[in-house]
Amino acid sequence: MLKTNEENKNINAEHFPLDLNVGLTTAQVNERIENGLVNKSKKQVSKSYFKIFYENVANFFNILLFIITIAMIVAGLPLQRFVFVGVFSLNIIIGLYQDIRARKLIDKLKVVSSLKIDVLRDGQITQVDPNQLVYSDLVMIKPGTQLVCDGALVQGNVEMNESLLTGEAISIVKQIGDPVYSGSFVAAGSGYYRVDHLGKDNYAEKLQLNAKKFKRTKSEILSSIKKIFKFIGFFVIILAFVQILMQWNNFKVFRSTEFVDSVDSISASLITMLPTGLYLLTSLTLAVGVLRLGRKKMLTQDMYCIETLARVDTLCLDKTGTLTDGKLSILKVVSTSKHDETELTKILKTLVDNTKDENPTGSAIRERFANISPVGAHSAIPFNSERKYSAVMLDDGRSIVMGAREFIPHKNKEVDEMCREYEKQGMRVLVLAQYSHVINKDEKLKETNLIGFIVLQDHIRDDAPANIKWFRESGVDIRIITGDNPESAAEIARRAGVEGADKFISLDGKSIEEVKEIAKDYVIFGRVTPEQKQAIIESLKESGRTVAMTGDGVNDILALKVADCSIAMASGSDAAKNVSHLVSLDSSFSSLPDVVREGRRVINNLQRTSTLFLVKTMFAIVITILFLTHIFNPINSYPFNTNHMYLWEWLCIGLGGLFLSFQPNNEKIKSTFLVNILFRVVPAALVQIGLVIFFFAYCKDADTATAASVITISIFSLIYFIRTCLPFDPYRAVLAGGLVLIEAILFIFDRFALEKSFFEIQYSKISGSILWAVVISLLVATIVYFALCLGASKLHKFIDKKREEKNESF
Repeated sequence: MLKTNEENKNINAEHFPLDLNVGLTTAQVNERIENGLVNKSKKQVSKSYFKIFYENVANFFNILLFIITIAMIVAGLPLQRFVFVGVFSLNIIIGLYQDIRARKLIDKLKVVSSLKIDVLRDGQITQVDPNQLVYSDLVMIKPGTQLVCDGALVQGNVEMNESLLTGEAISIVKQIGDPVYSGSFVAAGSGYYRVDHLGKDNYAEKLQLNAKKFKRTKSEILSSIKKIFKFIGFFVIILAFVQILMQWNNFKVFRSTEFVDSVDSISASLITMLPTGLYLLTSLTLAVGVLRLGRKKMLTQDMYCIETLARVDTLCLDKTGTLTDGKLSILKVVSTSKHDETELTKILKTLVDNTKDENPTGSAIRERFANISPVGAHSAIPFNSERKYSAVMLDDGRSIVMGAREFIPHKNKEVDEMCREYEKQGMRVLVLAQYSHVINKDEKLKETNLIGFIVLQDHIRDDAPANIKWFRESGVDIRIITGDNPESAAEIARRAGVEGADKFISLDGKSIEEVKEIAKDYVIFGRVTPEQKQAIIESLKESGRTVAMTGDGVNDILALKVADCSIAMASGSDAAKNVSHLVSLDSSFSSLPDVVREGRRVINNLQRTSTLFLVKTMFAIVITILFLTHIFNPINSYPFNTNHMYLWEWLCIGLGGLFLSFQPNNEKIKSTFLVNILFRVVPAALVQIGLVIFFFAYCKDADTATAASVITISIFSLIYFIRTCLPFDPYRAVLAGGLVLIEAILFIFDRFALEKSFFEIQYSKISGSILWAVVISLLVATIVYFALCLGASKLHKFIDKKREEKNESF
């Protein structure tokens, strides 16, 4: 139960005398500002600069790298060992730049789409920012307006939806003097309310302050990466401690040969284990996704919703604003009684003038009959998505109701048949009924005679068929959810190319339980209430689907809140925009394919590139454990240094991963992020580990085994990079071929042009027999690797199939 204004009131200031014709004067506004009675609330930003700095600089792995770097400096290791510092510093700089750039873009876009408040000042309606409202301001409200301050209704008769505050979707009638609350929105009616509370004293602000945490999009990537990092962090700390403990005697003499060798070995082991660029790559890839969507006029209000976009397999659309452009044109007004068409047009003009409905129907009537003189009327009932009709009470005692024929009781079968013929052609038909008494908005309409009907035509968007085709070919099912007649909606959907448009149903009178049972069986849902929209989304989600929902009106809010990803149109209601993950600033349906395409690009490429980092991590952990267990006596330490890993890290992981992350990728996402990565990582890591084990078992001395291992694993890193690029397209083919060429040039330069190998490979140890062993081992490793990949792929598909069967049976 919400508190009254008197219970919440804590501003020790008197209201100025109420003047509904003038509002506040400039002098009064300035006085309020001087006294600090301005609506100042905490600024909401996408990500704080501190968080950007922490995520890119002061995260766990970077701190470990700083510690390792200091240890290496203390040990006096040669300068070429520190190349990795430049690499991860560059990653940090790039990450900071992209995150800050993304934040600035989001803040700029928020300014473009920011909420503007209509206030009455100096006798004129003025638009101001929410933080410019002052105590006693008169705020004009209409359907779709979301309140930013608490206050009291001083003019008009409105229905408020307080579901965002209370969780109850029932519209509450507000009379003059009744309190209204920030966070609620106008479902029907219009008027003015006077501001009583400011800033943190508003009800919605108190709710936010009392909330334990802000619930963001559930991110599988974020949770998976956190699990991976916890797992890796555990091994890094344990293995660092074990290595230091086992080589403790080497640290007794500062900067002795043993001291330097131990620091060199341990640092190389830990640096190779740490997937330092993975977290940065995730942040960078998502930030680039936000930037790209921003350039397409799409405001991303939650960065991790991009991940959800990649997994969307069902898109729920309202017919208006997606298939059609939201503009209605009146084809004809038909009289079915003694009233002639001229009289009906006057009644229609009177109705929209008094209800002040701003919906497409009201706008079409207002535009078509702008020059028609209305008749006398004393009250009206605005349209409501639950009531499904609007009404006007004329001065002569009659009440005229306009709405869909299904919701106005009558027995005129002839009119029904006429209306149905228009609906089959995709037209929208509203009937006019006459009552001889004043109608109350809460009363149940009785049976009456129809006096006429109005035929309106939706205009199908020029880009709708192409966009629908893209979704169909990309494996995304379309559902149309509308308050209109299902037959006319189905015809429009058919003309737009929606698959299964013949599967339509009216949800009029159906319970929430019934709606959930049939949600999977139909494509077009007509005569849908807000609660039924929500039930459809919930039912589709329960069946294992990832659901995106687009909407722009107050009747879409409940569904937008429960959708996996919600997309609002900037031209729609304030409340719809505030609860959505994305806002289309140009209110264009044509941007939706770009949105889904961008989500898939981000996640597909992130999965590909993540495997490159984690193969090296798994390799380093296992190799370190093997050598610590004295399997390769007398070696009991990690056999590689940081220079040995540069070819692998620079080409395969760094350069290759970076270019892969930016490539367009529209593949449909299957399975979970963690499962997808594991099935790619394990085969490659096992082969890399097997190659090292082979050479340390085959070669007579450790130096030869190390040299042969470095050459082999560096070359094999490109082989699994090529496997990661499959199937080839021109971009990936050029990328893979380019990396192979670069590595060949670097090997030749390192071997013949330098006096001492930069990668510290002892080429003199590579005899003819060892060279043949390298060649043969690579051939065998490639065969084994592709065999393991084939087996992993089949197992992966089997698991996915079982999961899908389980979802379908559920």
